[in-house]
Amino acid sequence: MNENEVIILQEESKIELRGWMIVILAWSAFMLANLSNFAFGMILPSMRSEIGFGLEMSGWLSAVAWMGKGLLTIPISLFITKAKPKRILQVIFFLMGSGMLLQGFAVNIFMLFLGRIFVMGVAAGILTVLVLFKIQYIPKDKMSMINGIETFTGPAGQTMGTLLIPFLLLALSGWRNIMISMGIISVIIALLWGIVCKDKNEEVKIKSTEKVPILEPLKEALRQKNILLLAFGWPGTSLTWIAIYTFWPTYAVESLGLTMAEAGMVLGFLPAASMIASLTTPVIAKKIGYDKPIICLSGFILPLSYFSMLQTSNITLLCLASFISGFAAYAFVPLAFTILYKIPNLSSRAISLGTGFIFTLVGLGGALGGTLAGILGSEFGLYRAISLTCIAPFLFGILTLFLDETGEKRKR
Repeated sequence: MNENEVIILQEESKIELRGWMIVILAWSAFMLANLSNFAFGMILPSMRSEIGFGLEMSGWLSAVAWMGKGLLTIPISLFITKAKPKRILQVIFFLMGSGMLLQGFAVNIFMLFLGRIFVMGVAAGILTVLVLFKIQYIPKDKMSMINGIETFTGPAGQTMGTLLIPFLLLALSGWRNIMISMGIISVIIALLWGIVCKDKNEEVKIKSTEKVPILEPLKEALRQKNILLLAFGWPGTSLTWIAIYTFWPTYAVESLGLTMAEAGMVLGFLPAASMIASLTTPVIAKKIGYDKPIICLSGFILPLSYFSMLQTSNITLLCLASFISGFAAYAFVPLAFTILYKIPNLSSRAISLGTGFIFTLVGLGGALGGTLAGILGSEFGLYRAISLTCIAPFLFGILTLFLDETGEKRKR
């Protein structure tokens, strides 16, 4: 670990109240960003009708959020070497609110593009910068549990983005009011963050970090085999996830004969199962003493379960396939992120930048999923387009076979 690095490792077994308040506010913002992004598939028909754009443009609108996530995560993470993490996150929350409001008042496709970039383009920065506060406030023995809860917030937002949006469309009189309401909530979170957040490192007199090269933490992270394997394999899962989330509701309505409410119900099992996986797999891994088998298995289950969602119009079977897909898609996530904290002598900034690097490639995978499915869907139909994207998670399964085991029994 760099001797000039600002770091306070929380060794006590108890998480103090301020620590809980900090992570809960950040998680709330991240959940809100996911709600906004994953509501896109459900509000897409209304958007297309009101603003006027086609299927291929829908794919680009889906992709731009993930492009922004992929292109901006690393630059945002690099700011932690030069700016206060507290202020970085507050700016992120304000940008998210601006992006949601921009979409709510959109009169053309450009405003939708810009708004989606503002929301998801900066949202991944929340978790990468939050790493520095987790190291300060979260005891090491509780990090896996906290990562499980943190992972839970993503699919929780996705669940609301699928199950609640049909009802919110009626309650709030349209998709515009939904986006405006979320924008206001994001601004409130930003204001609360300024009051609640406290960086312990600001109270510690140590050597200046200005001498540390801005890219050094990233280089430190990229020297780790486990980080590289996760970063290059993970996009295979996000590619299919976004293709399914964006275009499966349209496919279900147009080809399987489902109503939009039925499609929303089926798709809602994806994030619901993901929430269960996020909370249970850290416990399972602790019980069996191994992380790697759970991580690898997801990559081989996902192609089959996703493909099953294209094969039948039976609601029960679709819900089962959706549940299995959602569970496998997030079963590995808290375990994979905790691997970074288990790498010996890896600095806190390297953990943050390693997390950011993974999010960058995951975002690019998601962007490719939306774009590829949109283009292929226009040319060959949605069945073939989504079927082809179902192959991608095999990449994750194959690469993670080469991970170092980091479970408790490996230490023995």
